[in-house]
Amino acid sequence: MSSASPETGAGEVDSARTPPRVRRPVEEPEEGPGPAELVRAALVRARRLAADPLLWVSLLVVAAAVAARAYVLAHSYFVEDDFLFFGAAHAADLTPEFLFSLHKGHFMPGAMFLVYLQTAFLPYAWWFSAGSVLVLQTAAFLVFLRLLWELFGRRWSLLVPLALYVLSPLTVPVLGWWAAALNAVPLQLAMGLALLWTVRHLRTGEQRYAWQAGGAVVFGMLFSVKALFLPPLLFTAAVAFLYPGGLLTAATAAFRLHRPLWSAMAGLTAGYLVLYLMRETAGGDPEGAALPRWDTAVELVRLMLTEAFPVGALGGPYEWPLVAPTGGLMDPSGTVVLGAWAALTALVLVSLGRRARAWRAWALLTGYLVFADALPTVIARGRDQGMAGADARYVADAAMVFALCLAFAFLVVLEQRAREHVGRAGEEAPSPPGRSRSRRRLRTAAVAGLALAHAAGALYSTHTYARTLNGEELRAYLDNVRASLADVPEGGLYPRPVPEDVVLEWNGERRLTSYVLPPLADGETAERLRVPEQAAAAYVFDEEGHLVPGVHTEFSSVVVPGPDDECLGTLEGAVSWPVLEVGGAEQVATVGYVSEEESEIVVSVDGGWIEAALPAAPEGAFRHIPVAERGNRLSLFLDEEAVCLTGVALGRLAPGDEDTPPIPQD
Repeated sequence: MSSASPETGAGEVDSARTPPRVRRPVEEPEEGPGPAELVRAALVRARRLAADPLLWVSLLVVAAAVAARAYVLAHSYFVEDDFLFFGAAHAADLTPEFLFSLHKGHFMPGAMFLVYLQTAFLPYAWWFSAGSVLVLQTAAFLVFLRLLWELFGRRWSLLVPLALYVLSPLTVPVLGWWAAALNAVPLQLAMGLALLWTVRHLRTGEQRYAWQAGGAVVFGMLFSVKALFLPPLLFTAAVAFLYPGGLLTAATAAFRLHRPLWSAMAGLTAGYLVLYLMRETAGGDPEGAALPRWDTAVELVRLMLTEAFPVGALGGPYEWPLVAPTGGLMDPSGTVVLGAWAALTALVLVSLGRRARAWRAWALLTGYLVFADALPTVIARGRDQGMAGADARYVADAAMVFALCLAFAFLVVLEQRAREHVGRAGEEAPSPPGRSRSRRRLRTAAVAGLALAHAAGALYSTHTYARTLNGEELRAYLDNVRASLADVPEGGLYPRPVPEDVVLEWNGERRLTSYVLPPLADGETAERLRVPEQAAAAYVFDEEGHLVPGVHTEFSSVVVPGPDDECLGTLEGAVSWPVLEVGGAEQVATVGYVSEEESEIVVSVDGGWIEAALPAAPEGAFRHIPVAERGNRLSLFLDEEAVCLTGVALGRLAPGDEDTPPIPQD
């Protein structure tokens, strides 16, 4: 008889007279079943599934969680690193260097591959991005249900840890931000699959499950650095709950009975760590790992482990008063924090009173939080981002670990049930007296009530989080950009920063329109955006995403003729002025001139020389010339006999209108 599963029906595990079998014999039939037998078996399984109320209730819980997350995704949109991903993929080729590059300390070749594919075929298509991560999240939910069923058999109490995970607010913020979801959601799926297939391998000895568990770990490593901790998690959970005896005895048995599996897992961890350190050293990522500041690290860990995790794991925070461009951050009230800790303490104490081994589950959870969540976050964000501890995204993966450890603390795995049955020498379990049955019913009602209260709180927290998202404004910005790019006028398309709620200022030149918007344009227009050209007319994108004339403002260095002069004076065609040091991709030199014939001009900033053609302009014209060099002096060289300079400006262009001259005249 195989271990209990959603496909085995309701009666195979709950029988008190039959010991659960967890070591399944490996039988290799001489011939596989024929098509008719496969069809009959499938029909039998389908009938059993349709008749199992526990499975349908479990699927209803999962469906509610998926619907809540779809609601969040409907309020969300691309933001911050999402734009950086599309911009980087559009500017690069699909090479190992691109796939294995680090992004703000994250090593995620699998995610970069998905980004590249979407950039090539469906850039900035939110329906596809949101839909794909929702499918992966749903798969993670279903895998966790199967894992619980595999570990503990068919029992109604599985609904509690299932609901704790699938409804957890900890997994909501990370899903609503596509760049973060590309890390966290595949990691959750990999974690569930690796645990499931490891359990099956330990119970059956079938090598295919060992290979599948290793493949799940590798899959996780393609998306998240935290997958480095999957092999230690698998080993610790197995030693604590699947092997008999004390921890030392169980660890010894693990290496004796399954040495190839655990050796391979250790090799994956070591190999991945070496590869990551090599990329960290070679990449020179200034936003990656660094030595943290002590006070910042303490604040980060305090917020993460004493507020964000306990509150989120138990259904909070109910409100998200701190709002970043990517969504709400946790800042729970003191009452909510104390309530979460009281509930968590009660869970621990009750479990310790019921089961002697429950401490192992809480030790496993604590170790995971410290080593897999807190430590990497401190290394990556502990320099100057103490508030990162209030971001639920950094502990999203711990939601599954918490639910699993809660199950380990209160429920008995099939291995332990089998050992207990053997210890009773096959005697029937005594029937509980009436008073015990009453207490059991009361306990069941209390657990059900608490579970419903948690579900209501978690769904309310999900709803209030969705209200912190500004997906409508972000969607409107890109819609306007698309409309503008559908009819681009002749002229230069010059870069300027996108709004701060799209990409934050600290991303430097990666927040410029020349980096962010080319994926939306056709090939020629994308090149005009990426490499601005010299032109007679200048255009920039305004704060709403409209393409409008670009003009210099009072923040540019401007030189115009005096009130009694028509032209700026030169010394044999050479002229020079002190200017503000700006530099960079946004800097544009604009020359106003009158010329009866075509001529040329040379623009020099900080010793750099740029030649530009000046078309004939008897009625006057402007020439916009991109100048990236940074310096405090602007020099021009021209034919003073042919060209009359009517104004010069150097600086960044700002949105204007058709009636605003490119160079301020006063």
